[in-house]
Amino acid sequence: MGLKNPQAGHMALLALALTVLPCLVAQTNAQIYTMTDANSSATVNVGSQAGMDNWTVDGQNELAQQWFWLTLGNGAPTAINNINAASVVQPSSRLLETTYASSGYSVEVDYLLKGGQTGSGQSDIGESISLNNTSASPLTFHFYQYSDFNLYGAGTQDTGQLGRNLSGKYNLADVENTVGNLTTVISETVATPGANHGEVELPGVTLGKLTGSGPVTLADNSSAGPGEVTWAFEWDVTIQPGGSFLISKDKSIDRLFIPEPSSLALLSLGMALCVLRKRR
Repeated sequence: MGLKNPQAGHMALLALALTVLPCLVAQTNAQIYTMTDANSSATVNVGSQAGMDNWTVDGQNELAQQWFWLTLGNGAPTAINNINAASVVQPSSRLLETTYASSGYSVEVDYLLKGGQTGSGQSDIGESISLNNTSASPLTFHFYQYSDFNLYGAGTQDTGQLGRNLSGKYNLADVENTVGNLTTVISETVATPGANHGEVELPGVTLGKLTGSGPVTLADNSSAGPGEVTWAFEWDVTIQPGGSFLISKDKSIDRLFIPEPSSLALLSLGMALCVLRKRR
């Protein structure tokens, strides 16, 4: 039996197509997730080594790339997105939980974005990382975090340095850049445990190692710049069957206003006059 109203049939097919198309688009873009809170947003591409490639604070993106690599034994590192497709949960707009599982082990990376007041230039991202041995044998991991921040969107005058804790492990990275009266500082603190190795470099050096074809041990150089500074940490650990290795760390962005010398001189003069008047 034919359709009594062909136009109605065409309209129904069009409606179905419009319903399906957004679903296809959502599936295509499903690997890119955005966190938002107060004055800040951050974007993570969970299916690419681009990783977290945007951290915008008060309208200014400060991040080019942050991502993770690992190797078992003494092989060449691989980006964690190559382990397997990510399992992703986003319980709220500022929280993102990701898991990459393979036969024998898994890696979980959870992010928590905490923005500051509008105009403050402040923001914070907490990260919790878990390496899990799901096999029946001990596994030796080399786990790497790589970070490339382009402060003020360029980063050509960044300076960076790493710090160590009392045990000699790397637990601090600082990168800063001054433009005019504003100094932007990126600080990363590794709460536990400190990294076995680290390095601060200019573009291409560390990333070239991590994407190369051989084993990698970071060079332990602790300062670089001015230039487009990058930094990396390396954790070396053997995990027993059924065990886990937890890394807890935090990144913060601060923009600090530094008065010009002439302004400081006027301020000092004003304070001196106030003191003189009080004495009179």
